[in-house]
Amino acid sequence: MTKVENALVVSIGEIVEEEVVLLVNGVLIKCFMSYCPEKIMVGARYEVELEMILPDSSFVVTAQETDVMVEMLGDGFSGFLYGYLDGSVFRSFVEFFDQEIHHEHPSLNGQFVKVKVDRIDVAF
Repeated sequence: MTKVENALVVSIGEIVEEEVVLLVNGVLIKCFMSYCPEKIMVGARYEVELEMILPDSSFVVTAQETDVMVEMLGDGFSGFLYGYLDGSVFRSFVEFFDQEIHHEHPSLNGQFVKVKVDRIDVAF
């Protein structure tokens, strides 16, 4: 999970009800709504928590880029997040805590990395 972030709802999926595009800290990100106890509306701001869902293997490499960014792949929920691996914290467009990346890839600690995610879950 991340700390609570303020997000603007840009769009809600018409076919996949759990699909939502958010603007968080100036970055557009397509997320999967894992928890949403009430109806949300496009154009409204909400406090959210984000969580990276990582694939089973081959999910992190050093990055040639030096800017924090999100690169979505196709029409699905998967993509790449770029950021700085700082011990147990991955500092991207938001800070992701306790992702265990540093345990599986200790040599990448302190480096700018590219992390492949299956999806980003959002809880409203």
